[in-house]
Amino acid sequence: MGGQEIRRATLGRIGVAALGLGAAVLIVTILGHSDSNEDVNSKVFPAVILFVLFSLSSLPGFRLIERQPQLTGLGGLTIGLSVAAYIVALEAFLSNGPFVFLAGHSAVLTLAIVAVAAGQASLLLSFKRDDDGPLVDAAVLGSMIVLMLLAVLVIVEISEPGTQIGRKTWAVVSVLYLLGALLPPCLRLVEAEEPS
Repeated sequence: MGGQEIRRATLGRIGVAALGLGAAVLIVTILGHSDSNEDVNSKVFPAVILFVLFSLSSLPGFRLIERQPQLTGLGGLTIGLSVAAYIVALEAFLSNGPFVFLAGHSAVLTLAIVAVAAGQASLLLSFKRDDDGPLVDAAVLGSMIVLMLLAVLVIVEISEPGTQIGRKTWAVVSVLYLLGALLPPCLRLVEAEEPS
């Protein structure tokens, strides 16, 4: 029990440090810009959006570590990718202007996509239960595979725009991912009703 409490305390310290660092960077950004509304709208508000986006993508990593300690490595990787993506995206954004980094820095966008995909994978795995049946396990596995495919499609489109992946492909893969992500809770209810 002592090891688990130490792990939770360490996890809490890491979370506090990451959030504190992100908030400090935002405060310095806010204070470092002029008081004009145009300056606030063009730099500060999007920087806050980046902070919220990558904070949300790191939370499933914390949840995964808490609920599935055997997957602490993936949870830590999710948190690390989210922090790195935030720092890299913020630096690219502040140095180049509002949307320049979207056009010219495919590595920044690729890191962001990988961080968001890792967050989604951690979220799916954090809700896994030891007593899940084979159907739930298959739905989670299928959702993870489709999530990886979706991330690869987005990265390919970012790296080589105009690859003609097609809207139907995007739509089908997206629907399959949502289906796989939403099926496990429903399948658990079905399995709970079935006689043993």
